[in-house]
Amino acid sequence: MMPGDQDFTQSSRGIAALRAAEALLRTLGGCTVWVRLPVNASAGSADALQLGLAGSVTEDVAIAPVVSRHARNAKGTQKKVELLISAAGLAKAKQISDATSAEQFFDSAVGVIYAGTLMRVESVLVDEFGGVPYLYRVSVSE
Repeated sequence: MMPGDQDFTQSSRGIAALRAAEALLRTLGGCTVWVRLPVNASAGSADALQLGLAGSVTEDVAIAPVVSRHARNAKGTQKKVELLISAAGLAKAKQISDATSAEQFFDSAVGVIYAGTLMRVESVLVDEFGGVPYLYRVSVSE
């Protein structure tokens, strides 16, 4: 086997993991969450936004399939949830195909709307195989 063959084999397996993650999340009854993102405002209203006189403009982007797992909180004061998001679902929603772009996407988000509640993003972990991201683990809390 030549080195180029191994790269092709690894990326092929990565794509297989991507498809398997998508199928698994759909099988587990994946739901839809909405990621609330800020929208760039026009230059005329920038001063009002900076002074807090005008509300910021946002858009909600639907992502599916997503499976949620309630995370244990040591103090039990905050509701914490881990969202398992398929890389294919994220790519369909925002044409994001690499881990760096996905992390920037969630870092720029105002929050994630899950079960009717706006929750803040705490962390984003990426699962990769063969250099291909196939699953994002997004931790959110109230």
